[in-house]
Amino acid sequence: MLETARDFLGSAKSYRQAVRHQQRSLVYDDRQENSLARRGAALAHSTLWHWLSWLGGLTRTLQSAMQLISQKFPGHHLHRQRIHIDPRKYRSDARGETLEQAGWLLLVEGVFEQRMKNRIFPRFATGCGWR
Repeated sequence: MLETARDFLGSAKSYRQAVRHQQRSLVYDDRQENSLARRGAALAHSTLWHWLSWLGGLTRTLQSAMQLISQKFPGHHLHRQRIHIDPRKYRSDARGETLEQAGWLLLVEGVFEQRMKNRIFPRFATGCGWR
């Protein structure tokens, strides 16, 4: 999920292009006991927006992770980073802000893993109440 979200935000890909890998649809693993898997259902492009809007809504998790990084590494310049979202990826300011927040969370997640030697998901985010 995070990899697909990063790929979408960091490229010129559309939602439809981002849910494909090497020109093939991403499908559920048919070895699972799941009706979607048995049908070989593909990941819908709208699912990517749902993921990004969920990530963009985790403001408490984002703030807590940034605060922890700045406490442990006071010289880190994370707060000076810029998140650029291609304006062609959204039509409304609200959607653009959501994508920017998701981009921030993905950036912080990478720094968190590198510096703290741990991932934000699932334990840290759970401790923040998934907010």
